[in-house]
Amino acid sequence: MFDRPPKEREALSWSYVVLWAAVIFVTVPFVRGGVSFVREHWGSWVFTYGVVASAALAAAAALYATRRRWSLASCAWLLGLAGLVIYLTFGLAEGSAEEAVHYVQYGLLSILLFRAFSHRVRDYSIYVAATIGGTFVGMVDETVQWLTPRRYFDLRDIWLNLTAVALVQAALAAGVRPRMIAGWPGWRGVRRLCYLGALTLGYFGLCLQNTPDRIAWYSANVPGLGFIDPNQSIMVEYGYLHGSDAVGFFRSRLTIEELRRSATERAEEGRQIIDQYRDREQYMRFLEIYSPLADPFLHETRVHLLRRDVYLARALKNEDEVEQAEQFATAFWENRILRAYFDEVLRGSSYEWSAEQAALVAENTDRSEPYESRVSYHLIVRFSPMQHAMLFSSAVAALLLVAAYGRRASRPTGAD
Repeated sequence: MFDRPPKEREALSWSYVVLWAAVIFVTVPFVRGGVSFVREHWGSWVFTYGVVASAALAAAAALYATRRRWSLASCAWLLGLAGLVIYLTFGLAEGSAEEAVHYVQYGLLSILLFRAFSHRVRDYSIYVAATIGGTFVGMVDETVQWLTPRRYFDLRDIWLNLTAVALVQAALAAGVRPRMIAGWPGWRGVRRLCYLGALTLGYFGLCLQNTPDRIAWYSANVPGLGFIDPNQSIMVEYGYLHGSDAVGFFRSRLTIEELRRSATERAEEGRQIIDQYRDREQYMRFLEIYSPLADPFLHETRVHLLRRDVYLARALKNEDEVEQAEQFATAFWENRILRAYFDEVLRGSSYEWSAEQAALVAENTDRSEPYESRVSYHLIVRFSPMQHAMLFSSAVAALLLVAAYGRRASRPTGAD
C-alpha cells in the first residue's frame, strides 16, 4: 500500500484529503450533542476503548502489511508508537475522554496526506510536509469551532492534532518504511517545506493576534462579520500569573491592582450578583451575562468559587483516600486564592465557609506541593500579543528567505 505511489490520479488523492477535512469541519456543530448522547447512554469509556481499539488495529494492519520484511526495529517502532497512543488516550480519559477521538480523525488525515504528497515527493521531507499540512488543517478546524456557537478554539486541541499527525508519520517513517521513500530532500523539497511552514506559522500567528478586543472591533465595524458575538467567540486571551507558594498561583485577565480595586469597589454589588447564581442552570446563565469580556472580575470570582465547591463536594463523598486528599487540596487552595484576592466579595456572601468547614479542609490538605489553579488556565501569560507578532513574523520571513535562496541556488548555472 505504501511501497508504490497510489494508482489513482493525484487530484483524486487530494480530493480524499479535502473530503475528510470537510467531514471533520462539518461535524463540528454536532459533536457536543453526540458526545452527550454517548455519555448518557453508554458512558465515556466508549471513546477511550474505541480509540484504543483503533490504535491496536492500525498497528496490527501495519505489521501485517510489512510482514515480508519485518525487522526488530520496525516492529518495536510500530508497537511502541501504538502503545504511546494508548497511553495518551488513557491519560485523556481522566478529563475529557472524547478528546482522544482526535487521534483517529487526524491519524487518518495523516495517512491521506502521505498518499497525496507521494505522487510528487519521494524523499524524507514527505513526513515533515504531511505533518505540517495536517497541523494546518487542525488549526482551521479550531477556527471553525471558534465560529460555531458553544464551541471553542483550544490551543491544546491544536497540539493534540499535531501529535496525532506526527505519530502516524513517525510510524510510517520508522515502522512501515515505504520503499518508494528514500534520500534527503533537494532544494525543491526544502522550498516546499518552507512555504508550508510559512503558511502554517503565519496562520497560527494571526490566530494569536485574534484577541477579544480585536474581535469586538471587527464584529462591530466590518460588514458581514456582525454574526460574531465578541462575548462568546473567544479565540485567545492574554493575562497575568499571580500568587505565591503560600497562597497558590492563578491566572487572571486583570493585574493585581485591578483585582484589588474591583474587590473593594464592587464588594456589595458582587455579593448580590453571585448569590443570585448558585445552582447549575443559574451558573450557565451567569456565564452568558458575565462573560470574560463583559465582566472579567465577577466571571473569575464565580469560576473560582465553582471549582472550590465542586472539589469540596467530591472530597466529602469520595472513599478513595488518595483522590480525596487531592480534592481537599484543590478546594483548600482555591479558597486561599479567593480569600487573598476576592475576599471583599466573598465575605458575607452565601459562599463563605464556616469556621468548621475551613478547619475540616485544612486538616485534610497537604500543603507541601505548590498549587496552580486551572481557572482561566488557557490565558497566555509568558508573551504579549506584540511579542508573538514579532516572533511569528520573523519566523515566516526567515522561511521565505530560505525558500528564495533555495530557488536561486537550484537554478542551473548560466540561467537568467
